[in-house]
Amino acid sequence: MPEFPEVHRQVVWLRARVTGWVIEDFGFFGGHFPDLKGDPAKAGKLAAFFRGATINAVTQRGKHIVMALPTGTLTSHLMHAGRWTMADEPYVSNYRHHVLPPDKKASSFWIVAHGKRLEFNEPEHRGKVRAYPGEASGAIDELKKLGPDVLLTPESDPAYPTPWTVDALKRSLGASRKAVKEVLLDQGAQAGIGNMYACEALYRAKVAPNRAANAVTATEAAALHAAVVELMSSVIASDLDYGTVMKVYRKEIDPAGRAVQVIKIGGRDTYWVPEEQR
Repeated sequence: MPEFPEVHRQVVWLRARVTGWVIEDFGFFGGHFPDLKGDPAKAGKLAAFFRGATINAVTQRGKHIVMALPTGTLTSHLMHAGRWTMADEPYVSNYRHHVLPPDKKASSFWIVAHGKRLEFNEPEHRGKVRAYPGEASGAIDELKKLGPDVLLTPESDPAYPTPWTVDALKRSLGASRKAVKEVLLDQGAQAGIGNMYACEALYRAKVAPNRAANAVTATEAAALHAAVVELMSSVIASDLDYGTVMKVYRKEIDPAGRAVQVIKIGGRDTYWVPEEQR
């Protein structure tokens, strides 16, 4: 699933292309706009929301892409393989689900403006586009329930300026007897970390992923926080150069030649080095 760096790259890409667009038309199929499901006025509400509205800003909130319109807020979640694409400009990135051009059959939502067509491309049709007429991003429950973003960037949604701190991580860890990795994946504690980066951050901090969260020391929590922030920053700076950044995820040995083991935590494959992580 795209995590904070992958969503960030998409937001940067979108900002350069659609900021200031005046929407002429739109279309969709499938399960988008679940909050309006069953509403007999759905078609009219969406038409009023989109047609003639300007895309004033594109920002990031955790793993969510947020578009600000004068009529409200549009959000999207990419799920496992989703991406926004231009019909005449394939979006290709180093993310493993994006190395090939998008499947046009997977484009289930689109916006037309300025002679171009922006498409939401999600092959599994699990990703959702949501419209919130009359609501600013700071009022949307879907976004409010998330913890602080693990990294604040110029692309972060200004409605959520609270930084993720060491103290916040300590509180989350201290309040849970779950495995520390499960706490890292809890988007309500902090937003943006997924399976891949949780494995890598725990390796960098030398913390075993199956340790009880409330057994993590203050020193270890500080090291883990620093590992997450540095990891996210370096992945973004590298333009998702996983070969350079990733040390254990989907690896058999780490850079020191130690065996990488795979265990299940919370139903997710977890890569770690028992010799290094305690």
